[in-house]
Formats: sequence, C-alpha cells, structure tokens
Amino acid sequence: MRSALRRAAAVFIVSLAAFAAQSQSSRSVDFFGVISSDTDANMIQMTETLYLTQLGEVPGISVIDRRQSGFVEAYKAQGTPDFSKAASPLAFYALIGKKDSSGGKWDCTICIADIHANDINSYTQTYDSYYKILMESKTSLQSIFENLLNNRSPKETDRTNDTNIPDNRSPALSTDSIAGTWSGEDSIDKIVILRGGRGFIIYKNGATMNISVSVAGKEVTVTQAGKSNASFFPELPREAALLAATDAPPLTWKLTVQNASTLSGIKTTLVETKGGIVSGDVRVEWKRK
Repeated sequence: MRSALRRAAAVFIVSLAAFAAQSQSSRSVDFFGVISSDTDANMIQMTETLYLTQLGEVPGISVIDRRQSGFVEAYKAQGTPDFSKAASPLAFYALIGKKDSSGGKWDCTICIADIHANDINSYTQTYDSYYKILMESKTSLQSIFENLLNNRSPKETDRTNDTNIPDNRSPALSTDSIAGTWSGEDSIDKIVILRGGRGFIIYKNGATMNISVSVAGKEVTVTQAGKSNASFFPELPREAALLAATDAPPLTWKLTVQNASTLSGIKTTLVETKGGIVSGDVRVEWKRK
C-alpha cells in the first residue's frame, strides 16, 4: 500500500499543488459515490456513508454530496465517468469489485479526478475481505488527501494492528483499538467495528444492522443505528417479532473489555416472557476473530 501511495503522490503532486494554494473556502471535493456490481445496495450505501463521513473529517476538505447526479448509472452504462454535474476542482469516486471468481479477495480503487486538467488519478489496493476495505478506509483516505493537499509525500508510518488493544503501558482504550471483526452470539454471524465509532452486525438470517460504538474507560457501548427490523430478534416467534419491531427501542450492548480478544456484558433487547414481549437483558460475550 505504501508503494501505491507513493505512486499516487507523484501523479497528484502537480495538480494538487495548485489546488492546495487556493483559498480555504475553495477546497471542495465532489463525492460521486461507490461503483460495484459485486455487492448489494445496503453494503454500497454503508460504504458510501463511511467514505463521505471520513472525507469530511480531513482538514482543509469541504465535501459536496453529488450521489443523486446519476453518475453511477452513467458509469455502469458507458464504462467511463461523466463529470458534467461536477462543480468542484476535484471529484471523488471508488470502484470496488471481487478480485477473482472465488470472491475471497477484493480490489478497491480510489479515484480522484482533476476536473480542470481533465485527468483521473487513482490507486488500487487488494484486501482479504470486503470488511477490510471498510476498516482501513479512514487511514487510506487521510493518507492521500492530507499529504497531497500539503504537497508532500505520504509519511512512512507503521500500520496499526487491529488486534492491539492497549496494555498497562498504554491504558487508553478507543474505538480504533477495538476495531475489527467479532463474534459470540448464536444468532449473529459477525460484528464488524470500524475505526471512528461505526460498524455493522450481520445476522445468520441475512439481516444487517448498522451500529454506533462509544468507549468510556473500559466500558464499550454499542447501539443500534437506524430503524428496527423483525430480523433483529430471531429468538422471538416470527409473528411476535413483526409486531414488536414496529416500536421497539434500539438494541444496546453494554460491554466491558476483559482482555485483547474478549468483550462481555449485557445486551438489552426484546425477550419473551409469560407476560408477553418485553425489554430485557441478556448476558453476552464477544470474541475477536
């Protein structure tokens, strides 16, 4: 990845040097979205939301959401980008696809177009899974934009190991330190925690739940983001889950870090009792994969 960033830096340097010299208010980037034929609409939307949020956190960048411009549809139809709706000096989009038919590895190509120069600069990184694209997106985006906008080559920094939760010599816990893939509940296939406090849960029944994650001391709070779905309550009879999900409160997990690979605590969800369906607590334990 470092060599890819160096190559990207060499290509970007000329066009971005002029861009960086502009006034702070003019440093805008049009965000056109993610193009992929190998994953579903929910995953694409999740990826776009993550990219859009993380680009907005890069100092000196003002991101304009252009996803409703028909760019993705035009690209898929023509095979080439159409920047007729672009209004900013730079335009961003990403191409994501399976590297091979087995679907084990994924290629993600970050594309940044210099509208005035009519040139598209890009770099491609291969990931072991789609979830790795999401987990490493913040580092990739910041490395490209922060360094290139300041007209310097990307720094040679060590990559963070997802399994490193701070020990006694470095006691501060953060959402970045617990980023990774977790498991531990019978009805859940995997829990993916992304750097920055976001993530998602994939249930064995195929449902996907977006989550927000916060850390205070050694306590980790995970909260459902978005509307409830009957599929989030597979332990309940289906008809009961369909009725209860309409006004169910968000699921929450209050977990304590036990060690580098274990989170344990209480999940507040809907449970079935003799009196009907009520909100209740269930003990859970998550293990890092």
